Amino acid sequence: MQQAMAQIKEILLSQKCVAIVSHNNPDGDTLGSQLALAGALSARKIETVLINNDAISEKYNFVAGCERIQPYQETMQLPEVVVFVDCASLELAGYDQDTPFLQNKTIINIDHHTSNKRYGTVNYVRGEAAANCQNIYDVVRALEVEVTPEIATALYMGLSTDTGNFLFDNVTSETLRIAADLIDCGADANSLRWYMYESCSHKRIELMKYILNDLHISYNGKYAWSKLNYQMMQQLCPDSTDIDGLINTIKNIEGVEVAMLFRGVAEDKTKVSLRSKMWSDVNQIAGQFGGGGHVRAAGCTIAGNVEEAAEQLVPAVKKYLETEQQL
Repeated sequence: MQQAMAQIKEILLSQKCVAIVSHNNPDGDTLGSQLALAGALSARKIETVLINNDAISEKYNFVAGCERIQPYQETMQLPEVVVFVDCASLELAGYDQDTPFLQNKTIINIDHHTSNKRYGTVNYVRGEAAANCQNIYDVVRALEVEVTPEIATALYMGLSTDTGNFLFDNVTSETLRIAADLIDCGADANSLRWYMYESCSHKRIELMKYILNDLHISYNGKYAWSKLNYQMMQQLCPDSTDIDGLINTIKNIEGVEVAMLFRGVAEDKTKVSLRSKMWSDVNQIAGQFGGGGHVRAAGCTIAGNVEEAAEQLVPAVKKYLETEQQL
């Protein structure tokens, strides 16, 4: 990792402009990574182009710089270096190896997913990091810039949101030491608390009601799931931002080890989120369907509507649990 970090520092500091790309359906960690890195590069007089092809939820507006993030346009003149943050694969950002604007570019891949495809010219992938912002913190320090309150807030947001506000078992002493340093640097933890944890939109409440109304729990209570079909998603949550984290409503049910949330993103395509509570490796389950992520949090996309997707994945979860002899 030290060699990769040295390469990243050398490449970034040799540029006048860098593009930074975050993954589709952006969450706090990918946005925090993107904005914090942009802030650090700005301190070194390096311009940045910030790209995400999906809408940014208004709940992130308290973090400086969100308004700069825009969808990729073919008319853009992109720089020679493109940094992907919190993207286990190019596809998660909406691209692939054949994407024209990525040809002949230096790609820097900074991520913390164990399922990362190592697609970059340089890869800085630390699966043990609780959030990708933990990796970006390393980059910011390597660039030898002041961690301003704006940078600290972006990084703190990523650490907090990807650890369930420091409750998940991916939190280490290193994570907490970084969080403490960010607070000392001026991270706006109060705004984060208000916008992320103590403010709930009416649409989110409607989604929660629908999820609970459709809730299915296995006969032994070890796994549970709910489904949001494409029509309901279009009606209640067209930009997907209000659904973030609602799977924890299912996971937090007493006795449930694996939670699944199926949501239709097209008439014939379903995205599935998986979470585990104590011991199950949902990254392994998602991998059976071409997805991935972390041991406790993963996802995949399945061809078919939500009912068809559930017919495929729910039995796979049951088989996994039975194989692990935990039922």
